[in-house]
Amino acid sequence: MATTRSMSNREQEPLSDADRIWSELSVGVDAILTHAEEGFEQSLYMRLYTGVYNFCTSLKSSLPGGQYFTPGDASSTVHGSMYGRQLYTRLNDHVSQFMADVAAKSREYSGDELLAFYNKEWIKYGDAAKMIHHIFDYLNRHWILREQDDGNNVCDINTLMFRLWRNKFFMEVRNSLLESVFSLMKRIRDGQVADLNLVKSVVDSFVSLGSDDMVSGSKKMEVYDSYFLKPFIEGSRQYYQAESERVLKEGSIRNYMIWVFERLKEEDDRAEMYLHESSLREFGEALNKVLIGKQRANLISEFKPMLVAQEKEDLGRLYELLKRLGEVMGLEPLRTIFCDFVQEAGQDAVKKVSGNQEATESMANKSRLFVQALLSVHELYAGILRDSFKDDPGLSKSLDRACQGFINENAMCKKAEDTEADAARLLATYCDTLLRKGNANARAAGEAGASSEDNLEKQLAQAICVYRYLSNFDVFHASYVRFFARRLVNEQSVSTHGEETMISLLKEVSGVDVTSRLSRMFSDITVSKDKIDQFKESTQNTRTFDYEFDMKVLNTASWPFKAPETKLKLPAELERAVDQYTEFFHKDRGGRRLNWLWQYSKAEIRMFFPKATGPAAKAGYMFQVSTFQLAILMLFNQDSGPGTGYESADGPTLTFDQIVAATELDKDIVLDELALFCKARVMNSNTANKATEKSQYTLNAGFKSKQMRINLSRAKKSDQKKEAKDMQRAVAVDRSASIQAAIVRIMKARKQLPHRELIQATIENIKLFHPQVTDIKQSIDKLIDTGYLERDENTRDLYKYLA
Repeated sequence: MATTRSMSNREQEPLSDADRIWSELSVGVDAILTHAEEGFEQSLYMRLYTGVYNFCTSLKSSLPGGQYFTPGDASSTVHGSMYGRQLYTRLNDHVSQFMADVAAKSREYSGDELLAFYNKEWIKYGDAAKMIHHIFDYLNRHWILREQDDGNNVCDINTLMFRLWRNKFFMEVRNSLLESVFSLMKRIRDGQVADLNLVKSVVDSFVSLGSDDMVSGSKKMEVYDSYFLKPFIEGSRQYYQAESERVLKEGSIRNYMIWVFERLKEEDDRAEMYLHESSLREFGEALNKVLIGKQRANLISEFKPMLVAQEKEDLGRLYELLKRLGEVMGLEPLRTIFCDFVQEAGQDAVKKVSGNQEATESMANKSRLFVQALLSVHELYAGILRDSFKDDPGLSKSLDRACQGFINENAMCKKAEDTEADAARLLATYCDTLLRKGNANARAAGEAGASSEDNLEKQLAQAICVYRYLSNFDVFHASYVRFFARRLVNEQSVSTHGEETMISLLKEVSGVDVTSRLSRMFSDITVSKDKIDQFKESTQNTRTFDYEFDMKVLNTASWPFKAPETKLKLPAELERAVDQYTEFFHKDRGGRRLNWLWQYSKAEIRMFFPKATGPAAKAGYMFQVSTFQLAILMLFNQDSGPGTGYESADGPTLTFDQIVAATELDKDIVLDELALFCKARVMNSNTANKATEKSQYTLNAGFKSKQMRINLSRAKKSDQKKEAKDMQRAVAVDRSASIQAAIVRIMKARKQLPHRELIQATIENIKLFHPQVTDIKQSIDKLIDTGYLERDENTRDLYKYLA
């Protein structure tokens, strides 16, 4: 029994040491809890840290044989656990009592004062928790870590501190605390002055108290979600439900929209400040539902009137509000309305200018009014898209669909049989008007103060904007190539820079395949200029003619010109120049053949009329004529011609048959040219000045004109219509080839396809134009006839590819 008593005395001795050490530790913990913001000396920190270490390691017990153990020994698990738990329990109890005292003191405050007290204590307690956690670091790294490894519900000291704050302080004052938070928020919403930072600090503490890092085993954000967020969202919903009813009762839906826009902006700014980022969406959706969702139909009904009035600011507000409801509920209805409205506006704009008398005067005027009407609508609603809708992708697609609709089908482009009344053809004509000399009025619509080149670039960029919406790119390409060729051949381009700019813009949109032909045509003109300079230099002393002669050699594959359909016997003066150039050309290019395109050639001829008076009597009139016209007029020259009467004062008189025989031109061509001469009063006929095959013709000796330079070579309407029909036939042939090529590519890859799938795949494969189903069917039949495809014997709706 004595031995047992002796052992009992040795076991009680460490307990007195524990009380002594804890007494010192508790004083230090109190100092930190009450004055953490003031900091403390390093010596105090070391004393407290050493105290924790001594509590865990220096308390010893004797073992048989006079040995001692410490918690660091392998055999000390039981005793080390006992002292670690004792220290952990003492700290828990001590801080619990401190928090109970703080909770009791907080009951002296309410409202903003309570929030200020809570924030002050929270900041001080947070600093204290960090200090105490570091002081008890040895306990964290040894006893607590072993307990956690064994699966015991023990948390580190820092987490313990915040658990005690939550359980002993927050849970005691939460009702009055949250009531103060919500009261302050209501005052701010009502326009009163309040310190929002108080709310932010309190809410931040809720986030910290409920995170996994702070409270072991708790649901993340539990305090924030359960005690703050849910009642806050519900209170906000009720507040704005009452407010929205009041605003609607006092004003219109338009005023309501402006009010909601401003309130949501304010709420978003405040929420970014004091709400946790994970709850922003939930809070926003709750407000959207009560403020926007319940008035969704009324808000959407205001969209079209705003478009009519072009109220960009209100359109922007409406877009931002409905965007908050999502794609389907908010923006999709706007996109549908926007598309329909813009398409209707485009149709009206084109219809308005289609009845303009100026549009019927010429294709140039018609195309200019057409494109300007399209651009006016596109620029207006593209501006609204940019300024009000922030270039929303969905609304941008709606604008594209609308523009594609009214650009390709409108009051000017309804007649399928009218090849000139096609959007692609009209746009090509407009581009030709911009790029051709003599159309300064068409280019005058640029910005004031900008250079002519800058204005031209801007207008070409606008034309390309319309080009992007065409459904028949191939028609535009065919038309543009013809206009481009005429400008180059006739040297009528307003500038080389303008032509290059247009080619560059087309290349950006459609690629090099479209513009490579234009580039080759440009190259031919450059080479031709060098060639004609060489010709002039080499024939300087041997030239057989005494007038200016210019020649352009064009590659047949690149240019849209055809060989003439009529023979032509050149005047002797012109034939000498042609023969000499042909000889020069074949010297270094003997393997090539020149095909003279007289129908595209022009000349300038000075004519003197016997009875002319004034300046014309001496200087004569300068006529610009086609080669065909030149051949006819040269017959009336005093030194040549098949007729009689050259000695007459009025010049020779020629019959229709004599003119045909002398020029070898087709009768229809001769008759057309003679009719033009009679109409221009350059010639007279003996049949009431009308051109017939039975008439006789003589020059009008008394011809008079205010203009000294007269152009007789302008394109005739009949020629323009014929060219348009030829182009339409060429486009049809190219389309058929494109469709067949697309079908072969598809079938070569897929081997076999049902009829409907082949039709759909072909439509999707062709980008230059929208192929018609009937054209695709015809192409399939042709490919079957030529052995590229066959129908399946058992399933006639199935096609197979034949290699």
